[in-house]
Amino acid sequence: MTSLDSTPRNPQRYNPEGSFQERYSTTIKLVIIGILTLVLLIPLLMIQSLINERQTIRQNAVEEITSKWGGKQTIAGPCFVIPYTKTLIKDDLQTIVEQNLVLLPETLEVSANATVEKRKRGIYDASVYRSDIVLEGTFDMQALEKSGISLSQIKWDDVRLILGISDLKGIKEISPLQIAGNNVDFEPGIPARNLSLGFGSSAVIEKQSATKEKTGSLFGQGMNAKMTFYEEDSLLHSKSLPFSISLKLNGSQGFYVVPVGKLTKVHLKSDWTSPGFDGNFLPDSRNIDHNGFTADWKILDINRSYGQMIIGDDDASMSQMADSRFGVQFVQSVDQYQQNMRAVKYGILIILLTFVAVFFMEMILKKTVHPFQYLLIGLALVLFYSLLLSLSEILGFAPAYLIAAAMTAVLISIHLSSIFRSTKQGWLVGALLAILYGFIFMLIHMESYALLAGSLGLFVILALMMYFSKKFDL
Repeated sequence: MTSLDSTPRNPQRYNPEGSFQERYSTTIKLVIIGILTLVLLIPLLMIQSLINERQTIRQNAVEEITSKWGGKQTIAGPCFVIPYTKTLIKDDLQTIVEQNLVLLPETLEVSANATVEKRKRGIYDASVYRSDIVLEGTFDMQALEKSGISLSQIKWDDVRLILGISDLKGIKEISPLQIAGNNVDFEPGIPARNLSLGFGSSAVIEKQSATKEKTGSLFGQGMNAKMTFYEEDSLLHSKSLPFSISLKLNGSQGFYVVPVGKLTKVHLKSDWTSPGFDGNFLPDSRNIDHNGFTADWKILDINRSYGQMIIGDDDASMSQMADSRFGVQFVQSVDQYQQNMRAVKYGILIILLTFVAVFFMEMILKKTVHPFQYLLIGLALVLFYSLLLSLSEILGFAPAYLIAAAMTAVLISIHLSSIFRSTKQGWLVGALLAILYGFIFMLIHMESYALLAGSLGLFVILALMMYFSKKFDL
């Protein structure tokens, strides 16, 4: 008679007299589970590719909207462009060349009020804005005496005041230039020759070189006003030459200002509730509430790396001006595509831990789960990310995550309840899966402590697996 102590606790335990499959059935099952986990990396990579594709489609839709409305706007100026002639001597030959001196204002005060609205293209939307902008300040024309350029070299008839605006289609209304009590109409374009566009060495606005001239340069686009009403002497003796410009400007995604003034002050107000302050300077003061935000900047000339007078073809100084942009981005506070990508990166962890939970249930209940069932469970876990992506484009990430997680957990619970013939055990796996999804959701939304929380969580999970695994005769 066989004693109770000799009764095998696990029908899959090692049997030295059985076939190879019987002797190593548990090991074979673990190897198969490992292979299936690796195989499921393929559809996870396909999901990542799908996320990138959908993100590209969304970006194309946003670009289509903004190309007709107005892109990110950068205001550079106003500045005086003063052409002058210069004599070069080489090998006893004299050559007269024309250059430009760019004179920046002594003071510049910018006041802007932006109203943001959404424009849709299919299921995608873009943040666009209408803005009322006032530029005020003064020029010190006596600074020309410090330039080292003889006044006789200056071509006074071609002196122009220029204003760089990165996307001219956004201009809906502009007042004449008010300068020293005179009104001067602006003309389109910046007709100064040998004037560096100033792309900048760091792509503050745009990183794609193909679109730099349109959206990333200082004076690639803009307007000018000719100073025909001033006599040479009266212009030179203007220590404080006041100016004022007001315009209505449409744009999208961002608004930037170049601090050209020796003292630059910017006051920006908007109804947008999630601003992203960007560029080379952060606001000195800001206030954000449910009605929108206000922000104020004060920039001194010593905060910059360029002076008040720049030679027009000095690309280094112009690029430094481009790098000094600052402003705000009107962007969504949460990008569902980035969150989807972060969620997919945890996919292999959820698949592995779910397989381990099912395997433990298999050992506890002493019921065999076919590898094909493991594959179906894995595919359901992968499908979660496809559901999450498609739902998040409509509902947002958080509601989509809740719905997709609930659908996946319920589906796997019902499937395992049928396999184990135990509703309790099936729903126990579903509950464990729900806890896992909740833990991953927490990690996605954490920033500073995500690594710490994830490491501690994995340590606890591994400890639990080690504890329960010792109860089984593997």
